[in-house]
Order: sequence, then C-alpha cells, then structure tokens
Amino acid sequence: MGWFLSKVARAALIVLIINLISRILGFVRDAVIAYEFGASGATDAYMVAYTLPYSLQAVLGMAFATVMVPVVTNYLIQDKKEEGWYLVSSVLNLTTVVLGAVTLLGMLFAPQLVRLMAPGFDGETVALTAHLSRIMFPSIIFMGLGMLITGVLNACKKFTIPALAPAFANIIIILTVIFFGATYRLQGLAVGTLVGFIGFMLIQLPNLRQVGFKYSWVLEHQNPEVQKIFLAIIPMTLSIAVNQILLAVNRFFASGLMSGSITALDYANRLMNLPLGILVAAVTTAIYPALAEGVAKKDYQGLGQTLTKGLGTVTVAILPAALGLMALKVPVVRLLFERGAFDSWATEMTATALFYFCLGLWFVALNMVLTRVFYAFEDLKTPLFFGLLSIGINILFSLLLLPVLDHGGLALANSLAAGINTWLLYRALRSKIPSLDFKPVLQTTGKSLLAASIMAVVVIFLDLNWVIPVLGTLGLLLKVLFLAGLGAALYALLVVALKVEEAQWFIQRFRSKTRRGR
Repeated sequence: MGWFLSKVARAALIVLIINLISRILGFVRDAVIAYEFGASGATDAYMVAYTLPYSLQAVLGMAFATVMVPVVTNYLIQDKKEEGWYLVSSVLNLTTVVLGAVTLLGMLFAPQLVRLMAPGFDGETVALTAHLSRIMFPSIIFMGLGMLITGVLNACKKFTIPALAPAFANIIIILTVIFFGATYRLQGLAVGTLVGFIGFMLIQLPNLRQVGFKYSWVLEHQNPEVQKIFLAIIPMTLSIAVNQILLAVNRFFASGLMSGSITALDYANRLMNLPLGILVAAVTTAIYPALAEGVAKKDYQGLGQTLTKGLGTVTVAILPAALGLMALKVPVVRLLFERGAFDSWATEMTATALFYFCLGLWFVALNMVLTRVFYAFEDLKTPLFFGLLSIGINILFSLLLLPVLDHGGLALANSLAAGINTWLLYRALRSKIPSLDFKPVLQTTGKSLLAASIMAVVVIFLDLNWVIPVLGTLGLLLKVLFLAGLGAALYALLVVALKVEEAQWFIQRFRSKTRRGR
C-alpha cells in the first residue's frame, strides 16, 4: 500500500507543479485584464458574459471528465481497450452534437439569460453583456470536449498535458489583452477567451494518440453503456453545478449593490480558488483513478486508506493557505490587481470578500475529495441532494448577511453553506465505508490548525509593524514573498514539531530518496 500511495503522491506532485504554473498564469491574466479595464460596470458585463458559457462548460466539462474516469478505468482493468475506445468515440461525437445545440440556444437567448443572472443591470449593460456572451458561447464545445479528453487521459494515468492545458489557454488570453486590448477592448478580450478554450482542447490531442486511442465515426446513442454515461452526466452535472450556482447567486444579489461588487467577488473567488486549483486539485486528480480502481476491485480497506491519506494531505496543505490569505489579504490583492483602473477602493472590496471566502476554504477542499469517493461508487444522487440543499442554505444566509456585510456577506454565506455540505457528505460516506477512520484526519486538522494560526499571527504582526519602505510593485512583491516564505517556513517547522503524520511521511520519503541517491 505504501508503494501505491507513493505513486499517487508522485502523480499529485506533477499535477501540483503544473497547476501552480497554470494558476500563476491565471492571475497574470486577471492582473492584465484588471490593469486594462479596472473594476467597473463594463468589467461586470464581461464577468457575467464570461460566466454564462463558462458556467455551462465548466459544469458539463467537469461532469464528462468525472464520469469518464471510472468508465475507462473499468475497461483498462478488464483489458478491453478496443471496446473502450469505441465507447469514448461515441461519447465524444454525441457530446459535440449536444454542446453544439446548447451553444445555439445560448446565443439565441443571451439577453434573457443576462437579465436572469444580473437583474440589476441597465439596458445598455445588458446589451453589452449579451453581445460578449454570444462571442464566447461556442467555447462550450471546445471546453467540454477538452475536459472529456482530460478524463480519458487521467484514467490512463496521464496527468501532465491535461494539467498544462489551462495554462496554454491563459497564455492565449494574456497575449490577446496585451496586443489587442487597447484597440478592440472587451470585444477583443471575448474573442481571445474563445481562442484560448480552443487551444485548451487542441493541445491534448497528441497525448490522446499516445495512449493508443483509436477514433471512430460513430453515434451509438442506443448503446447501453453510452446511455448509462449520459444518464449519469445529468445528476453529475447538477452536482458539479452547485459551485457555479453559488457564484450565480452571488452575482444575482451583488448586481443590486454598488458598481464593482460583482468584479470584487469574482476576483476574490479566484484568489480563494488558487490553493484549491494548485494543491487540492493535484491531490484529487491523482487519487480519483485510485479510488475508482479500489471500488472496481472491491478493496474497501485500501480505499479507506487512500481517502484518509488524501484528506489529511489536503488539510495540511489548505489550512496554511487559508489563514495566510486571510492574514495578507490586502497586500496580496494590491500586488496582483491594484494598478491602472483598479484603485485602492477596489482593493478593499476584493480583500473583504477574500477574507470571508477563506473562512470556508477547508470545507470546500474536503468536499472536493469526498465527492470523488461518491463518484467512484457511481453514487451521484447523494452529492446532488446535499449540493442542492446547500444552495438553499446559501440563499438563506445571503438574505440574512447581505444587509449587514454587503458583498462580504455573500462570500460568508458561501463558506457557511460549504461547511454544512461537507459535514453531510462525510456522514453519508460512513455507510459506504464502515471501516473509515476519521480520527487521524481530525488529529491532523487540530495540529495543522494550531500551526497555521501561530503562523498567521506572526505574519499579521510583521505586516502591521513593517518598517522597511515599500517602493512600487517590486517592493510590495518582495514584502509579500518574504512574509509568505517566512510563514511557510514557520508552518513547516511547526507541523514537524507537532508530529503531523503527513509531514512525518514526507520526511521519511525524502530521507529514503536521499539514501538511495547516495
């Protein structure tokens, strides 16, 4: 089992490094957009227009990828590659048809969708948003197919290129803003976004050929396996859509607040998702094929060990990230976004939202791991039910907190709903894996939270008592890097001193590698 977990850890490390590069490029993209366009009614229009197709493509695409991993894994375990590739071809072709139809409907009813998502927009802003969304709507096809290919490659234990694809898309968008933003403004940005998603799909095609995939021109919509996949995609899509619906709820309520509130929430949410996309996504991507394999082989003891290790690893990684972002919320937002049209008031608004989002970061991280276990069991109803319940809880908290905390209340409502959702998922999972022992995770959480809290207090103290002059962006960058690096080093020392199991395992692996290197 140790050898197996070591393979998972190596895969997670590869994905982590590439995700880090991709996320850095993502924030370079956001910084370039913020510099060129600021936080205004026009950027709110782009954010909502981007959300319309992106919410669908992110949800549908992730659903395809998630469904395909256990399906392809089963064919690989049974050594039935030819049948597997024939099935994948049918799914690819049918997906193209379905997403093409969704694209046409989205472009046709764009104004109505905009009014539904942002009822506070005036007529001119609605028209601009609808125009931008029509430009970007075809990206649903390419993002959906790209995510489906990602699922196939991950099932084949290929993680590098799929993890690199988002970075490639970000590079295209960055170059679009730099070279065409001043001339074509938001319309040029929308076109660049579409081209970026096309690149996301195309860069993965050579890797698909390398795993031996053989494409067939088939539309086997009556094939029982194909029907099973598409029937599974419906609840899977709704389950994954929960996060996108929560963001849509934020935009719905924020559209009636002061100008720039939607943009502040969006940028804060992306910052909050930085550690999720780098650290947590690396773990979930690496362990999901292992979870699916454990279910297929009915190895529930090994499944429980993999899950416990995954939850512990996520906890050790995410808690310092959450408290670190809360401690350095203003300097981080200022460093990444405050330039050009993005002023100090926009920084304060974004930092406030970031603080409240980060309160629920640990719950969101655990949720990402727990839902993968249900998907491996092909249980799609449980995550869906609890996800829909959390949406209702989020709306309730939003109504209660909005009058008190403005847009910050919307972010806090998301965090509270995420906490309740995660607790419900864990309780339901105990019936599937009776041998699941959550005590090691709780011990890891307690020690990691203590270490992260001490780290945050030290970082806040140093930030408030900083005496070295901060000159320009470079000076702010050096300050943030110093405080973040010092905080990370302090946290690492503390988790080792507190004998956190995951830290001990990493040290043992490192010493073992060092001895073999000698």
